[in-house]
Formats: sequence, structure tokens, C-alpha cells
Amino acid sequence: MCEPKIFNIDQIPDVVNFLRLGGVLAYPSESVWGLGCDAFNTSAIERIFELKSRPEHKGLIVLTDSTAKVAPLLQDLPQELQSDVLQKLQKANDEFDVHTADQAQTYLMPVSKLVKLPKILTGGFDTLAVRVTHHPILAQICNQLTNAENPFGFLVSTSCNISGAPSATVINEAMAYFGSQVAYLNTDGLGFTKPSQIIDLMTGDVLR
Repeated sequence: MCEPKIFNIDQIPDVVNFLRLGGVLAYPSESVWGLGCDAFNTSAIERIFELKSRPEHKGLIVLTDSTAKVAPLLQDLPQELQSDVLQKLQKANDEFDVHTADQAQTYLMPVSKLVKLPKILTGGFDTLAVRVTHHPILAQICNQLTNAENPFGFLVSTSCNISGAPSATVINEAMAYFGSQVAYLNTDGLGFTKPSQIIDLMTGDVLR
């Protein structure tokens, strides 16, 4: 059995290259460990569903590093509403305090018909769950992942587990699930005690 690939935080360019080539990465998020890939690599997303034994009709959360990057998703909205929604999102992001929070905030937002996302990413819905991450290492990865193929810097973020099993909270638990089938990012999470809150961006309703 081959040894799993483990990346350290001084290897972010290598992590990004690994993701661009279709790799699947287990990493510590704001709370539990996540499993992710380049959100525009359909085969990598399919592999995540297969590894987790997760039904493909369920959409996935994505991370990015900047509120500005999600603006194109909202371009079908009237200009004034689009500006108001983006300002609301930016304000929530600016006021978020990683030192006092116990859960991250993920926003379910409409996706413009002009934006082509992999159907498997959204589960076929016309919405996408997006989190502007406050984890500094994950933000670096999203920033460097941004290119012509992935203009949003989207990194898939789903819980690191087999569907129905407890989420991994440390690297050894992640390895117990997936061994050498995925690579691992050796760093710390933010220590939040709850999974991310999911909020409807348009209504403000808390969905989870």
C-alpha cells in the first residue's frame, strides 16, 4: 500500500497544481475536515462523490477568497439589487470575527444563466452554496486556483467522511477514511465547534 501524499503549508503552489490536475485533497476547514477539488474539474468532483458514496443529486459547497469574485453569479439580478446583495455579503464578511465565532457562514446564492458551472457541482439546481473562507491557507489556495478555467477560485468543500459517518476532525481520522486515495494538507483548522451555517443570500433565511 503506497504512502499518502501530504502537503505542508509551504507547498501551496504544489497543492494548487495538484488540484488543477484533478487531485482530491483532504484539508482542515473552519471546523471539521473537508474534502475538495477544483470546482471546475468534473472528473475530480465525480471522484469525490464516489469516495464518499454520496448521491450526485446533492449539490456541493464551494470556497473562495473574495466577495468580489462571486459578483458574476448575480448578474441576472437588477443592477440595484445586485449591488445591495453584494454590499450585504461584503458587510457580513467584514464583520465576521474568527476569534468569537463558533461557525462559518455559507450563502446559497442564485447562479446567472450566463455562468456555466458543472451540473454535478450544483446538483442541477440554479443556486450554489458559496463560502468566502476566513481560513488563511484555504484563502491562499483559492486565490492561486483562480485562472481562466476557474475564474472564481472555487474549491469544493464537503465533509471528509463516508456519507452518514462522522466527519474527520484530525488528519489521522481523514486518513482512516481515505488512505492514499486522496492527498492531505497538514495544517490546523480554525477550531469552530459547529458546521457552517447556510443562509439564503436573497432572503436571509437560515437554512441550516
